[in-house]
Amino acid sequence: MAFFFILIAFLWFIRETKAILFWLYLWQLKEYRFGRFFDHFRTYQGKKLFFNFFFIFKIILFLYVLSLAFYPKLLAWQLYALWIVILAVIYFFEDAKTVLDFFQKNLKKPVLTQKGKILILVSLIVEFLFLFILFQKFQKIKLFYWFSFSLLSFDILTPFLVSGIVLLFQPLTVYWQNKIIKRAKEKRAKIKDLIVIGITGSYGKTSTKEFLNTILSSKFKVLSTPAHQNTDIAIAKLILEKLNEDTEVFITEMAAYKRGEITSACQIVKPKIGILTGINEQHMATFGSLENIIKTKYELIESLPEMGFAIFNGDNQYCRELYKKAQLSKRICYTKFLASAQEVVVGDFWAKEVKAEKESLSFKIFSRRWGEIFEFKVNLLGEHHAQNILMAAIIGKEVLGMTLEE
Repeated sequence: MAFFFILIAFLWFIRETKAILFWLYLWQLKEYRFGRFFDHFRTYQGKKLFFNFFFIFKIILFLYVLSLAFYPKLLAWQLYALWIVILAVIYFFEDAKTVLDFFQKNLKKPVLTQKGKILILVSLIVEFLFLFILFQKFQKIKLFYWFSFSLLSFDILTPFLVSGIVLLFQPLTVYWQNKIIKRAKEKRAKIKDLIVIGITGSYGKTSTKEFLNTILSSKFKVLSTPAHQNTDIAIAKLILEKLNEDTEVFITEMAAYKRGEITSACQIVKPKIGILTGINEQHMATFGSLENIIKTKYELIESLPEMGFAIFNGDNQYCRELYKKAQLSKRICYTKFLASAQEVVVGDFWAKEVKAEKESLSFKIFSRRWGEIFEFKVNLLGEHHAQNILMAAIIGKEVLGMTLEE
């Protein structure tokens, strides 16, 4: 009988370890923010985590096993083997998928940061202790039923157990993050002549940052935030690791999922230039309303100094409204002509004759201020890139004194 205990425990352990790593990966991906983590389950991918064949079948099996308590003992004993064999078969197929994912390098697991290592260690200790206690308590032939049922129960509750462990460490995480942010602020304050450019919006942040980095790097020593590292704590870590006295321009992409997060990032980096790439209803679930999204994105503009400079995407309705509201040096640019009976838009810059071809994008920049036209041609797909390149080019020429040729 010991063989069957070991067999099902082994199959369960492989499956359970994969599940623990996945849920820790998801929490890390959502930056350990409950709002972002919960919002994930509104998406198709999030719903599939619970509404899939294996999970639903396990729930049915769980309810079936509970119902056996209402049957006579003789009948229940006859049914022991049936559901336990089914459970073992399920774990076998899940383990086979785990092995396949491992060799194909598709296994989802958290990045081994200091916090990630601690959470993995604690979660695996809980898993080991649970299995050890089960062996000590139920390693008798008549208790194989409850042994297997306990494994199934732990399996189903894994998302909640892992989430509980993550949330248990949150107070320590907040304390640790505050220390990092404080150190980053102190280091940033020592670099007096640094030009900081903040970029925010519901879309277009990353591409605008990359275009700006490419343009400015030809003349300046530039540091920019890496992909997906756009929160206050990620920016603070980058400052501590890579910002130095030689850096002339620091380009920071800023993301937010609630009010005050853009302000928090700005308090760290002290931007002099702000770019608002566009606003839509993305992350509505975490913000609560479109009004909150608009106010949060505008925090970047509000954080700029009196002598600061702001650029707005004129193709976006909400950016046009915020452009009118801003009380500092500002520019607005378009790739579309917008006019109505109530409002005729006269912008500072236009991208005209936008042509998206198979392997390239071309357009002409017209400036009411410069009184000149310059043609751009880049190896990119998609007309939407014209707006992002336009905003990046304006920063280079208007603020940093570069020529359009540069």
